[in-house]
Amino acid sequence: MKTLLLISFLISITYSQFLKPTQITQFCGIQEYLLPDIYYVQGSASTIVEPTQAIITLNIEVKKIQAQETLSQLAIISDKAIKAIKEQSNSDIKIQTNDFQIQPYTEFDYTVDPAKLIFKGFKANNQLTIETLNINEVGKIIDIAVKNGVETVGGVSFDISKEQKRRIKNVLIEDAIEDARHTADVILKQMNMKIISVKSVALNDVYSYDQMGILQQSVTVGYIIGPIDQ
Repeated sequence: MKTLLLISFLISITYSQFLKPTQITQFCGIQEYLLPDIYYVQGSASTIVEPTQAIITLNIEVKKIQAQETLSQLAIISDKAIKAIKEQSNSDIKIQTNDFQIQPYTEFDYTVDPAKLIFKGFKANNQLTIETLNINEVGKIIDIAVKNGVETVGGVSFDISKEQKRRIKNVLIEDAIEDARHTADVILKQMNMKIISVKSVALNDVYSYDQMGILQQSVTVGYIIGPIDQ
């Protein structure tokens, strides 16, 4: 009988170590804590990388009375521009055609009162996206395109290759985790606490390459912590 009472007493002591008064006072109960509290810290890392490729967007627009004539003229200008760029460029380039559309277009006739919309024909649009590994050729490619019928430059952006992004991302993840560990050590020391182990690591969706050439990555690390003298 004494043995049973002793075992029951020990079980009660052990179980009570995982019980903690609840913060929700209206229930006046107890809350179980089967695992230690997790301390979350965010870490970040960044680096500056020179761009290795340029992306040029060219817009071609044609307006004609007949739809067939409009499409034919658009194809002529697009083919002419693509051929000229490929022949005169000194670097390896990729050209894609996208965002093609054709639609009727109207204009206001102000010679009558009140002004009214009248059908003027068809308008066709085409977009050329050019990727070049020679960023010094951007101006030359635009000049070639304009001389061969392209009227609008949609924009120019600079970037690095996907392979470079993957390689640098791995390094930045390691640096960001190290940054989180350093921050946690500094803060926990002030609370007489220490890191016991890593519980989780989550990548935050901020890995990006901006126009300033900065690559950055942040992580959130969850640590199991305890007293320094533990």
